[in-house]
Amino acid sequence: MLLNAKTGELSPESLNHLRALLHRIFEFALRRGLFTGLNPAKSVPRFKKPKKLPRYLKAEEVPLMLAALERRWRPLFATAVYTGMRKGELLALRKSDVDLTAGTVVVARSHASDTTKGGHADLLPIAEGLVPFLREAMTTSTSELLFPAEDGSQRPPDSALHKVLRRALGRAGLVEGYNHVCRRKGCGYAVKKSHAVLEPCPRCGMKLWPRALPRPLRFHDLRHTTATLLLKAGVPLATVQRILRHSDPAITSEIYGHLDVEDMRKGLNLLAFGPAVPGPAEAVPHALLAAGAAPAPLAASLLLESGSPKGESPGGSRETRESPGPSMVGATGFEPATTCTPSKCATRLRYAPALLLP
Repeated sequence: MLLNAKTGELSPESLNHLRALLHRIFEFALRRGLFTGLNPAKSVPRFKKPKKLPRYLKAEEVPLMLAALERRWRPLFATAVYTGMRKGELLALRKSDVDLTAGTVVVARSHASDTTKGGHADLLPIAEGLVPFLREAMTTSTSELLFPAEDGSQRPPDSALHKVLRRALGRAGLVEGYNHVCRRKGCGYAVKKSHAVLEPCPRCGMKLWPRALPRPLRFHDLRHTTATLLLKAGVPLATVQRILRHSDPAITSEIYGHLDVEDMRKGLNLLAFGPAVPGPAEAVPHALLAAGAAPAPLAASLLLESGSPKGESPGGSRETRESPGPSMVGATGFEPATTCTPSKCATRLRYAPALLLP
């Protein structure tokens, strides 16, 4: 079949698009009587796409991006960040959909369609920071559309808004680096560096021209920015789901429930257990005392939680005998260590991990 033949050539996303096209073609042929039987595309499962972390702008980067945009683009991009609306929904937005008095905006259309991707209209609140941008857009627009083209018509679906975004990122310094290129004819020297400082070409001595390499953000990544910054700010998942207009909170959590390295670092740094509490010398393993090593705070607290074992000793007496002390096992994670005699702990010792300390 065609899809199987293209498996090695096309990406999973392209294969899914091709599968959907074939499905529509066969459905059309079935309705017109040009084909009989079952739709063969239905028997082909969708190809799994590798899951990638969404790209987004950090909170401190959003003002830099908006300031680097041309003024005519700022209301559109600000609305994208403040509302999380999709590209088609923004381009089809009308002035009548915005109520600055009530502080609401109606999302009811997408591109040339009378419905959105979800198939229904939604009412979203307007953030206070977005009001000046919307007011400017309503004042400067020359048609019923809020973000029209220069001639007042609706922008087409293939409008290259991602190019506008990346040019702004380059001017704002939100880049992956700079490509230093020699402009002298016939030289062709180029090198990627992390700065934009002018330097001489090592081949011909002419100054190298730095070209910004903006971060590869799409316009749709502004929607990812909205969701990510809301979740990072502690906004409940159900609220973020309603803002993004997902049918299920699980969709919101699956797509946007990611954390960056600094978020994880802050979480791990909450594991502060305090200093180790000194205890009887008998409670500290003799191997550690001989080596002169101090247990880590958590490990030490587990090792020092010793005491007289419940019940009588093997000899029938509850008095403490002069002995090296009980063996400590069960130091697995946060489970407190327990005491036992070697004869009763032979089985458990096989499962207790050794405590490795420097």
